[in-house]
Amino acid sequence: MKTTVTTSPLSVNHLFQGYTPPPGVFDEFLLDGGQPRPQAKLFLDALSRIGREEFDHRWEQAQRTVQANDFAYSGHITPGDQPRPWELDAIPFLISSTEWDVIATALKQRARLLNLVLSDLYGQQTLLTQGMLPAELVFSHPGFLRAYHGQVPRDNCFLHFYAADLARSPNGKWWVLADRTEAASGIGFALENRILTSRMFPELYSQCHVKRLAPFFIAVQDRLRSLAPQGLENPRVVLLSHGPQSPNYFEDAYLARYLGYTLVEGGDLAIRRNQVMLKTLGGLIPVDVIFRRQNSGDCDSLELRSTSGRGISGLTQAARSGQVGIANSLGSGLIESAAFMSYMPRLCKALLGEELKLPGVATWWCGDPQGLNYVLKNLEKLTIQSAFRIRGQDHPAMESWNQLPLKKRAELIQANPKQFVAQEKVIRSSVPVWKGETTPAHLSLRAYAVSAGDSYTVMQGALARTAKSLDPLEVSIRKGEGSKDTWILSDQPVEHISLLKEQGRTISLRRSGSELPSRAADNLFWLGRQLERAESLARLLRSLVNRLGGETRSNSDLEVPILLRCLADQGQIEPGYAIDKMRNQLPAIEHVLPTAVFDETQSASLRSIINELFRLGSIVRDRVSLDTWRIIRRIDKGFQPARFGVTNLSDVLTMMNDLITELSAFSGIIMESMTRTQAFRFLELGRRLERSLQIISLVKNSFIPMPEIQAPVLETVLEVADSLMTYRSRYLSNLQLAAVLDLLLTDESNPRSLVFQFMQLSKQVERLPRNRELPGYSAEQRLAMTLLHSVRMLDIQEVSDTHCLGDYAPLEQLTESWDAQLPKLSEAISHRYLVHAVPSHQLADIIPQ
Repeated sequence: MKTTVTTSPLSVNHLFQGYTPPPGVFDEFLLDGGQPRPQAKLFLDALSRIGREEFDHRWEQAQRTVQANDFAYSGHITPGDQPRPWELDAIPFLISSTEWDVIATALKQRARLLNLVLSDLYGQQTLLTQGMLPAELVFSHPGFLRAYHGQVPRDNCFLHFYAADLARSPNGKWWVLADRTEAASGIGFALENRILTSRMFPELYSQCHVKRLAPFFIAVQDRLRSLAPQGLENPRVVLLSHGPQSPNYFEDAYLARYLGYTLVEGGDLAIRRNQVMLKTLGGLIPVDVIFRRQNSGDCDSLELRSTSGRGISGLTQAARSGQVGIANSLGSGLIESAAFMSYMPRLCKALLGEELKLPGVATWWCGDPQGLNYVLKNLEKLTIQSAFRIRGQDHPAMESWNQLPLKKRAELIQANPKQFVAQEKVIRSSVPVWKGETTPAHLSLRAYAVSAGDSYTVMQGALARTAKSLDPLEVSIRKGEGSKDTWILSDQPVEHISLLKEQGRTISLRRSGSELPSRAADNLFWLGRQLERAESLARLLRSLVNRLGGETRSNSDLEVPILLRCLADQGQIEPGYAIDKMRNQLPAIEHVLPTAVFDETQSASLRSIINELFRLGSIVRDRVSLDTWRIIRRIDKGFQPARFGVTNLSDVLTMMNDLITELSAFSGIIMESMTRTQAFRFLELGRRLERSLQIISLVKNSFIPMPEIQAPVLETVLEVADSLMTYRSRYLSNLQLAAVLDLLLTDESNPRSLVFQFMQLSKQVERLPRNRELPGYSAEQRLAMTLLHSVRMLDIQEVSDTHCLGDYAPLEQLTESWDAQLPKLSEAISHRYLVHAVPSHQLADIIPQ
């Protein structure tokens, strides 16, 4: 029977008017009679004071924040895998603290139970010898790490972090859909949901007495700290991520920043004498605790099954020796598999002497003869899954597998029964979601717990997920699902708790930066290079488009060929456009240019450079400010060809102007807000090195050879070099080669000059970490000093006079020398400090004229 909705209690300016739950489900918002549930009524009463118009306004602001922060489920963009935006719903899921306390108690029991199961399976294995669990279920499981058998982790705890996927059945009871024991994801998303929703409804958040998430994260920090060997008070904790290719990379970076830990990948760590070491610019430094987000099997290339190349050879032995704490312990993902759920009630009685407080969804492992018999008889009512789960490897084929004819499914199961598990189909409860109007969707929760002594602390909140269909959760995630903040409502005001450390704890003051992982320095270095390369190309393109048409169309036949030559040198257009005799045989540049700018198949195109800028920015999100990331995101979103019709030169000009403005804002934030640590230093090295190359390219292509250098050429060069205003303030309209070359090459007061770049390169190279007690200078120091000395000793007037007399050799030799020395400096820095990993960073080859 359909629920009848009364208008009066739900008509918050028509916000909930017409909301009708689907029949036969438990609705989290409405009672059977259509009246709001007690917690919903409290929310509605507070919401009524806001009104529909203000609600819409705040929701639009929240959506803009999600887009600006690029809060997405997957990591960086690749051409074949676009990240899916995180779908946060405006209406939080509401549950009373009384009901949540019951759930939390049950979750603590389940976490304790699973920890004991893991301890036994990797220890004495009495559960197997006594027949409580089938040996075949464990020993045929690819997640059972034989190399870890017999090891006892610190505090005898295998399961430091636990998560459970929950759903409510039509009778109102909560069920466990799945256990997550490997490295439960979603904590960061739950936190971001809370931050966004509480900012959208600050008065509702306060009036509803919503319990805070901060105590859980404080417990997380305390637990990780307790894992440090020798009880260190302030241990070095790293968060081990799968890397940018992982769909959870954004969450990893977000958590690392929030908790104050160093984000690392397997390649950032090494083992020395059973001690885990972090590879940094200053050398190897010890790591005390690893907050593991990688799968167990990917953690050790030596002893485990890792073939991903992301493992840390020897980590298992380091864990055995007690030199490092790992959370969760290696091998904890074993019991994530649904096949274990059918044995949980008996295991709870055997290990805890208690009944299971929160039942799991009915499950039958087909490797058990009785279970197989039941499954084959009731196949049409059940959902089939893989019996052995490896996190991140949920098989998409199972969705279509469940659509096969019953006879075919039965044959496949009987052919290899131990590989399959069957579960009862769960009709999850419904909640209202906001899509311009309220409509129902099915709800599941992911709740989190962290070990604390002999028990667990449960997060006073959860990651609520919504889907229109009743597909299994793994299927709905792939199809795209929504998310909600979970509000646990207390009956009294909630104390404000901060994640900031208590004042009584002593910390050592420091101004460090050498702890920067080499991989992060590498990415920052290339981020700086791509940033400058994008700006240089944007200025070249803007100058060219300005001279191709409109009011600013050039009356001279000199500037356009020079600009075409510069662009061809950068690989933006066909080399033939730089040659007078070939240019007329090619399509008009006005028609070719818009397409070339956005051609993602060409690695040198401006669009491809923006793609790389965005990719690198997404990798180093834990190293840059939120405002910096927003600019990167805005650059990527704004620099797109016209969606409808053909992009013309006017469109290109507008986008170049916008791009230069955004890139200038990026540079401004870096210079004014970024702490002068090694992260800043490598970003700055990349910027200055690339800007040097761009200046040299501009001078070389504009003046060598040039039989007669005229005023329009000089003005164009100054415009591209962003030095025209400075020149006019000094010399008015008197354009001469010597003054232009001085401003571009030897003027130390001009931040766009070559000597200024060399000064900054020498300054940053001098501050790189090295052994100061060793005599002499390093290779990179000598190269930087040589470059700076060469330009400072330059007699620019003499070079200019010689050039005007037709002798181009001095200027040509200088540019060739600088062109040769700068790549050597880049190589010297890379060999000494940086790590090069796939994908490699490549700028376009210089195209000979």
